Amino acid sequence: MFPQAGEWAGGEAAFPAAIKALDQINQREDILPGYYLNLSAYDTRCSAGLGTTILYELLYNKTFGNVNSSILMLLGPACSPVSTAVGEAAKMWNLIVLSYGSSSPALSNRARFHTFFRTHPPATLHNPTRIKFFELFGWKRIAILIQTEEVWQSTAENLEVLARKHNVHIAVRQLFDNDPSHAISNLQKDDIRIIVGLFYEEKARKVFCKAYQQKYFGESYVWWLVGWYADNWFLKIDDIDCTADEMSRAVEGHFTTEIQMLTDSTTRTISGLTAREFITDLNSTLKQLFPNKPVESVGGYVESPLAYDATWALALALNRSLGRANLEEWSYGNVNMKEIMMDDMKKTDFFGVSGAVKFDELGNRMSKIVVEQLRNGYYHRLARFDAEKGSIEWLNNEGPDGSRCWNYKHNYSSSYEKRRLAPYDQMQISNKVLEISRTLYLTMSCFAALGLLFSLVCLVLNIAYRKRKFIWQSKPMYNNCALIGGIICLVDVFLLGADSQTDNPTRFVKLCQLKGSLLAAGFSICYGGLLAKLVRTYLLSTKKTISRLWSMCELFIIVGCLLLIDLIVFIIWHIKDPLVFTSEPTGDSSILHDVKTVFKFQQCRSKHHMIWIGLLYSIKGILIVIGIYLSYETRASKLEMINDAHLVRMCTYNIFIVCLISASLTLIIERNQDADFAFASIAIILCCFVSFGLIFLPKILCLIRGRDQSLSSIGNKDQAISNSTGTGHGSNSTTQQLSSEDEEKHRKLVAENEQLKALIAEREARVNELIEKLKQHGNNVVIRDVQRFTTNANPNQTSANHDGESAGLIDSTAYVMRRRSTFANPITLSTHLSNTAISTTTTSATGKVMEAPAETNHKHSSTSSYRESVC
Repeated sequence: MFPQAGEWAGGEAAFPAAIKALDQINQREDILPGYYLNLSAYDTRCSAGLGTTILYELLYNKTFGNVNSSILMLLGPACSPVSTAVGEAAKMWNLIVLSYGSSSPALSNRARFHTFFRTHPPATLHNPTRIKFFELFGWKRIAILIQTEEVWQSTAENLEVLARKHNVHIAVRQLFDNDPSHAISNLQKDDIRIIVGLFYEEKARKVFCKAYQQKYFGESYVWWLVGWYADNWFLKIDDIDCTADEMSRAVEGHFTTEIQMLTDSTTRTISGLTAREFITDLNSTLKQLFPNKPVESVGGYVESPLAYDATWALALALNRSLGRANLEEWSYGNVNMKEIMMDDMKKTDFFGVSGAVKFDELGNRMSKIVVEQLRNGYYHRLARFDAEKGSIEWLNNEGPDGSRCWNYKHNYSSSYEKRRLAPYDQMQISNKVLEISRTLYLTMSCFAALGLLFSLVCLVLNIAYRKRKFIWQSKPMYNNCALIGGIICLVDVFLLGADSQTDNPTRFVKLCQLKGSLLAAGFSICYGGLLAKLVRTYLLSTKKTISRLWSMCELFIIVGCLLLIDLIVFIIWHIKDPLVFTSEPTGDSSILHDVKTVFKFQQCRSKHHMIWIGLLYSIKGILIVIGIYLSYETRASKLEMINDAHLVRMCTYNIFIVCLISASLTLIIERNQDADFAFASIAIILCCFVSFGLIFLPKILCLIRGRDQSLSSIGNKDQAISNSTGTGHGSNSTTQQLSSEDEEKHRKLVAENEQLKALIAEREARVNELIEKLKQHGNNVVIRDVQRFTTNANPNQTSANHDGESAGLIDSTAYVMRRRSTFANPITLSTHLSNTAISTTTTSATGKVMEAPAETNHKHSSTSSYRESVC
């Protein structure tokens, strides 16, 4: 039975191959001597009904020969549906059936098909090969697209059983009859990437045409088909709506599995021909029979070696039966002769053009499976799989990992270049922890490191120069406390971004607890030091009574209470509602090379997380409000004991504004790690930089300029002044310290005195100039003398002027001129200098009078008289 039309016209090439084998057998004298085998061909058109009709006509019409018209054996059918019908009926007449093209696994059922043999292995023999390659490429999720025929459904059932044994999941099992559109859509919806197609060649063209139209093809999808289609099956586009180019693109890269139809060995076969000689002879015949067809397009061309070997298998089995039975006595009811021929068929073992030919207990051909891949429009043989040994034999220089299957389109110039890997069996989900930007983290860390360095420098200077007046008056212990708290907060900046670098839940929770505790403790210590200074300022400015114990322990009491409150809150939080690790997708994802990267946001949460955060914020907020209140109440206070109180007030305002903004924003954008980290870090760094800069930069500048003195230097200087004057405190070593405002006033007075000295010198020169002019006019002006008085060391000494007036101690730079006029009525002006300044009155020619103060001495008073005669 050789189908010449229908769903598969496998008889077009199989029948000429069988005729060639029959001719060679009849020419051999050692095979069936005295007998001549006759072959009559019938076209079943791959129709089970037509095949059964032909069988019954052969059985009942008895049209074979004149001596014995009974059929000895039946060669064919080629199609599995026909073989199912014919094979199940043939056992009723003890008729042996040998098929060369049927692959249905159902035909291996010996109870139904007792006399059935085949040179084409069952389709289930392909399944171990598929499973082997699935394991090689790491595929654990596949789908089966099945045409509604028994041969394909039974193959799919066997594949499912085998897949379960090897932990391969059959995600979808999709059936179709004529139109595969709906089936393709379902596969696409389920994100199926690895598909085993079980259908005939005609349906295969429809499947891939629909796959192309639905964009279900490409390097991400892998199809596994049977390998007995014609080599150019996808170019036959008469019955589909796709072009040849579209079909070529749709089927590119798919795999096929098929038994070794034609051996690649050069060994001569049972017929005396090599496989290459056989195929050359067959091609010549087919070109004569089908001049308008390429030989590869002739139906059954691939299976023709199986038909050739099947003919030889029948002849050899009959030849072995000659020694035990008389073939002329054969009848459909001769059970003994049937058993003899069955036994001889099972003993078949020869080397044919398709390789070694032998049958197992189920009548199936034992053969190796060849795996091919369509590359650039041509099938490329990859490997041979031995199902008995379970081993893969790679062909044509293919690598043992099969990497060339995915890189045959690419030319790599270096072996170190990254090559494509096997496609994934489904969209891969890559969970990536949403980390803080490395650039942002490094930037904030650098600023935090600078803040730490500045804080440490301030701390060292504050300790080293604590006896300096300017630093001692700013409460260095309070400043040290603020610095230590600031250092803790700046260290916490490094921890704020470190938790995003780990995906260990336990370590992540510990980091969350650590950074929260450090931030709360650092704030309490830092702000506690500033708050304690504000409290002291408030008590002093309001003249409240301060106990000695409070004065000594004020800082420790305030900071200790704040730390105790933080400790109580964190302990209760940890016991009642501990933090747990949570990881949630952000909704942002990207797909690259079938890998979907899902970014996950990691955080530490508790059941009532916002309540605890609100409690901590409330406590810190109350402290800041208290600081703002104290700053407002002491806004006009200027205390010598706390010389930087106004700077502390500015720090409090700065902390209030920054914390208010950053706390609000971090609660709103907490799921944006970069923004959350940036605002929190900026708030900490800004508060520390501004606060420490306001408090310590003036002190550092004073130390650099040398305007500040130590307490010991001030005490020694005051003691020397006291001893020299003998007034005021006498021998008491306690000195009166000047406030910064008084020192500034003193400095201004000294500068003003220098300006007045220059003005006096200018006026004296003017007076001398006027006197010279008077003398030139012949006026009788007598200048008795001009004396410069210097002050004695003893402040009690006095000197007399020309008129006998007493004069007290005068400045060493003061000039007194004594003059006598010969005018009858001279005009005399005198000015008395008070104990705080020396005044000089000069009158110009126009009668203008000016005054100038002299340098003031804080401890002593001096007087002098100044007389000037003016014409």
